[in-house]
Amino acid sequence: MNFDKEPELPDTPPVSTRPRWLLGLLAVVGLGAAAFFAYWQFAAPPAAPLALTAEQKKILGEIAYLEGRLDIIAADLARLDPKSPPAARRQLLEEALERQNRLRRLRPVPLAADELRLAEWQTKLGDTYAREWNLQSEELEAESALLQKQKQPGVVEKLKEALRLQREVNGGLADQALKNYGREARLEQDAERLDAEPLRAEGARVLAEARASVAAGRWTAALELYGRARDIQLKLNHEYARTRFADLLAVDRLDAEMASLSATEAHDQLEALVTQATAAATAQKLDEADRLLAEAVARQKLINEQFAQSRFVSMERLEQLEADRQTLRARAVLTEVRELDHTAAGHLRRRELFQSQQLLGLALEKLASAVVQLPKARGIDEELRQRLSYLNLRSADLVPIQDQTYDLLMPLPGREQFALLKTEVPQALYVRVMNGNPSRNPGPTLPVDSVTYAEAGEFCRRLGWVLGATVRLPAAAEFRAAVGDGFATAANAWGLENGPGKSQPAGEKPANALGFHDLLGNVAEWLAADAGDTAVLAGGSFTESRGQLQALPLRRAAKTERARTNGFRVVVEFDLAAGR
Repeated sequence: MNFDKEPELPDTPPVSTRPRWLLGLLAVVGLGAAAFFAYWQFAAPPAAPLALTAEQKKILGEIAYLEGRLDIIAADLARLDPKSPPAARRQLLEEALERQNRLRRLRPVPLAADELRLAEWQTKLGDTYAREWNLQSEELEAESALLQKQKQPGVVEKLKEALRLQREVNGGLADQALKNYGREARLEQDAERLDAEPLRAEGARVLAEARASVAAGRWTAALELYGRARDIQLKLNHEYARTRFADLLAVDRLDAEMASLSATEAHDQLEALVTQATAAATAQKLDEADRLLAEAVARQKLINEQFAQSRFVSMERLEQLEADRQTLRARAVLTEVRELDHTAAGHLRRRELFQSQQLLGLALEKLASAVVQLPKARGIDEELRQRLSYLNLRSADLVPIQDQTYDLLMPLPGREQFALLKTEVPQALYVRVMNGNPSRNPGPTLPVDSVTYAEAGEFCRRLGWVLGATVRLPAAAEFRAAVGDGFATAANAWGLENGPGKSQPAGEKPANALGFHDLLGNVAEWLAADAGDTAVLAGGSFTESRGQLQALPLRRAAKTERARTNGFRVVVEFDLAAGR
C-alpha cells in the first residue's frame, strides 16, 4: 500500500441528507425568540419595587444623616484655625470617630470606603492627642526643672508624669514626626537619676565617714561603715542600673578597701624593712641588707596570699623586691668580675696572653654562675658578658690574631699614640676575628670586600676585645694624614674638612703614603660616621695624568650597602712606641 499518495477530491460537493424544510423552521423560531426578548427588554412596563419595612426606612434615614454629619465635621475641621486650641479639634475628631463607627455598624453591606475613612479619623485624632500630650509633657518637664532649681518637692513626680505622656505619644497611632523616642529615654534616665540621688548621697556620706575612720585608726568602725556603703552601692546597681550611679566595679573597690584594712599593718612592716635594707646597703652592710630584703619578700608574699582583695596585693612589687635582693647579692660578684676583666685587658695590651686567658676564664665562670643563680639581678653588663664569652671561645686564636694585627700596624703621622693598618683588613684576619667571610673575591691575603658599615664596626669591636684596646674606623682627618698632602686637594674637591692642601710635584708621591698601601687604590674604605643612614667611602681607585695626582674618589653610600668594591682598615688607639 502506498501511504505517500495524496487523497483524490471528488469532482462535485457532497449533498446533505437533512431535509431543507427543517433548517428553515429552526431559523423562524430563532427570529421569533429574538423579537420577544427585544419587546420585553425595551417595551414592557417596569416591575413594581419591593416594599420597605419601617425599621429599614429608619436605618436608611440614620445612614443618610450620619453621612451628612460626617461631611459637615470634615468641613468644620478644614475651616478650623491651625492656632486654635487642640481641644476644639479633638472634640470634632472624637465625634467623627464615634459617628463613623456607628455608620459602619448600620450598613447592611460593609463598604471599603467606610474603613478607609475610619482609619483617617483615627490617625488625625492620634495626631491631635500627640500634639496635646507633647505640649503638656514639655510644660511638666519645665515645671520640674524649676522646682529642682528652687529645691522644692514634687520634682520627680512631675518628671514621671512628663515621661508617661511621652510614652503615650510614642506608643500611639500618631504620625512618626510627632514621636520622640530619644526624649522618652532621656526623661526616663533623668527620673531614675533624681529618684536615686538621695540614695547616692547617702552612700557617699557613709563612705567618707569610713575613710575618716581609717585615717583616725578606728578600724572596727571603719569596717562597719564600709559594709553599709557596699550595701548602698549594691542597691544602686540593682534598682537604678540605667543611671550613672550604677557601678559594678565600685563594689570590688570597696571590697578591696575593706581587705586593705587588714593588710595595712603587714604593709607598714614591709615598707619599714625596705627602708632599713636601703640604709644597710648604702653603708655597705650587704649581709644585713640581704636579710632585711628577704623578710620584705616574705611580707609581700603574705599579703598576696592572705589578703587577696587588698590594694597592697602586687605581684609586680614581689618581683621588684626579689630583683632588688638578687641585684644586691650580685653586686660583689659583678665588682670582682669587672676587676678581673680590667686586669685581663691590661695583659692583652701587653701581649701577656697566658695570664689574660687565666683571668678571662675565671671571670666568665663567676659571671655565668651569677646569671644562673641570680636570674632577676639587674646591672649585668651585656657587653661584659659578650666580651668574656667571645674571648674564652676564641682563646686559641688570640695569639695569631694579635700577631697578624701588630705586623700590619703603623703609627699615624702626627698622631703616634694611634696606629693604623698598613693595608685594608685582609680576609685571613677578618675570618679569624669574625669566623666568616663575606668577600666575593676570595683570597686570604686579599682585602675583605662586600662588607657593610655595621659589619666593619662589629669587627672593630671584637678586635678591640682581643687587643685590649679601642679599635675603630679611621676618621677623615686620619685617613688624610695617612695619605699625605696629596689627599688635601682631593678632600677639598669632595667637601671634606680642613680646606685645600698642596699638590705634589710631578712624579712624586706623598712621603707618608710610602708606609701605607692601597690608600688610593684597591677597595674603597669605610670611614667613621656619625649616627645616620649613610657614611663616606674613601679611595678605591685613582688616575694619574701627566704625573699629577688627581682627586681621590669619595662617595657617600647607605651603611647597609654590600658591594664587592667596599672594604675597610682600622685605627687602634695604642701607642706602639710606648707599648701601651
